Amino acid sequence: MAAHSTIDLDALVRRFFERMMELRPVEASFHGLHQHDNRLPEGGLEGPRQLLDLLDGFEADLSRAESGEDPIELEAARYWAALARHQLEEIRLWARMPEAPDQIGTGIFLLFVRDYAPLEVRLESIAARLEAVPAYLQASRGQLQEPVRLWCEVALDTARGLSALFRSVAAAAPAGPLRRRLDTAAAGASHAVEEYCRWLEGEVLPRAGAVAVIGEAGFHELMRLRRLPDPPDRILELGRSALVQFRAERDELVARHWPGLSAQEVAERIWADHPATVEEALTSYGESIAEARSFVERRRLATLPAEEELLVEATPEFLQPVIPFAAYEPPARFDANQLGIYLVTPNADALGEHNRPSVLNTSVHEGYPGHHLQFACANRHPSLVRLLCADTAIELIEGWAHYSEQLMYEEGFLEGPETRFVQLLGLIWRACRVVIDVELSCGRMGMEEAVELLLREAMMTGEMARAEVRRYAYTPGYQLSYLYGRHLLLELRERQRRREGHAFDLRRFHDRLLSASALPAALWERLF
Repeated sequence: MAAHSTIDLDALVRRFFERMMELRPVEASFHGLHQHDNRLPEGGLEGPRQLLDLLDGFEADLSRAESGEDPIELEAARYWAALARHQLEEIRLWARMPEAPDQIGTGIFLLFVRDYAPLEVRLESIAARLEAVPAYLQASRGQLQEPVRLWCEVALDTARGLSALFRSVAAAAPAGPLRRRLDTAAAGASHAVEEYCRWLEGEVLPRAGAVAVIGEAGFHELMRLRRLPDPPDRILELGRSALVQFRAERDELVARHWPGLSAQEVAERIWADHPATVEEALTSYGESIAEARSFVERRRLATLPAEEELLVEATPEFLQPVIPFAAYEPPARFDANQLGIYLVTPNADALGEHNRPSVLNTSVHEGYPGHHLQFACANRHPSLVRLLCADTAIELIEGWAHYSEQLMYEEGFLEGPETRFVQLLGLIWRACRVVIDVELSCGRMGMEEAVELLLREAMMTGEMARAEVRRYAYTPGYQLSYLYGRHLLLELRERQRRREGHAFDLRRFHDRLLSASALPAALWERLF
């Protein structure tokens, strides 16, 4: 068969993407493709089988394709496909962790908070998804062939928060037929969720296995597919040396500015200066985001795309088990209004986590010039391959956000000893993540040992540390991408600065990275 041209590559990627969105309707909503908003995924074993069949054909087509004028596109497509296969066949979360609660919650929440259409139109789609919940939950039971106890517990916590979301959505509808439909659908969905929770508790958890680790060989294979410049042991060494470095820098800062106090006492003093209410905390985040955005624009650190917006919202109950602090929902790729959603989990009993220095640093990471700016810029790139890579090129996604904290410190936005102290705690936390990610995934560290490391080094509470480690357990290779991605970006910046000398321009460097959308680290150098 003749090799494909560049046009053929674009066409086959588009065919693959469109079919994948049919199989993953919640992901389609996430990207702003709203023709699937009234559907939930196939819940049974047919779902992963269809995805694997689709991937088989895609990889076969890619093996015959030519690179054409843009070799990065074909290389990125093959990179993504290999990792997608690894996730489906080796990690197998679909068989080990109940995905239905998260799919339901995300599928409804995104339609509710994104203002892409009039509320009534969005509520019609939500009603259809609510009506599909009972059948979807029933079918999804067939996927859970190798349940992992901890992961099922995470899903159970998520499921228990869904009814509150259903009620909130129904209450937003005006009186009339649509409200009655939503009330009926929400009641039916809530009943189905309650039955599903009883099934998880009574039938699944008793037979669920211990935490599944991919092991040393599996982790090395995952890193090989990620095409990172360094092997796992070298990344682990980087994490451990960073932990020593940032701990020493924190202790020196404490001795200089708070003589006689311990690091724990300084942390408690900073945490004590926090908003009085959850509402005040949310307001503080909104103000900090606006300040950071203005600073980026004024200092010409990056070009801000048109029609982007960042909305601050409290984390919905169903997501709180896996978002102990804050998280970011990026703007939909195909929505005209590039609205990002900044989720904050301000626990009324832990408002100290939302002190002013922490709010500033987290707003930089999640907002400007961090996640929101990166996604808003990436969404302007026409490549569907690079859109897919946003799920796998995490050393750019998380590395950029973590690099943004360093950038804003260098440029003077994050200043003062309190802010630097909080930032160093964040660096220590990310160094711990590298160590835990590698050691936990390879089976050389247990869950409690990982929790103890976070308690000892990152000054977390027990509840927060356990929530963190639960998240790490089912995302091998993800957590190291924060500190390691930052490290790779700083190295790339320094190489480019040496190449260009006095001609080096920081804004141009950032714009080139951001405008290229999501690419793995192995391809960054070729952008320059």
